[in-house]
Amino acid sequence: MNAKKTLEKMAKENGMTVAEVEREMTRAIRAAMNSPDPRIRERWKEIAPNGREPSVEEFLNYCAKSIK
Repeated sequence: MNAKKTLEKMAKENGMTVAEVEREMTRAIRAAMNSPDPRIRERWKEIAPNGREPSVEEFLNYCAKSIK
């Protein structure tokens, strides 16, 4: 399933719009990237090696690839 379909499914299941899901996920990504926990910071170096905040789509694609 691609990121767009995943977002649509998440929105439908939670009674939200896709934009609302994207906003909430962006907030969560931002909060996680700013975590003071060293283990979490190391993990983000794998997710976003360039240090740039990934888009929701980039994050979902990373998650999907790491599950496979």
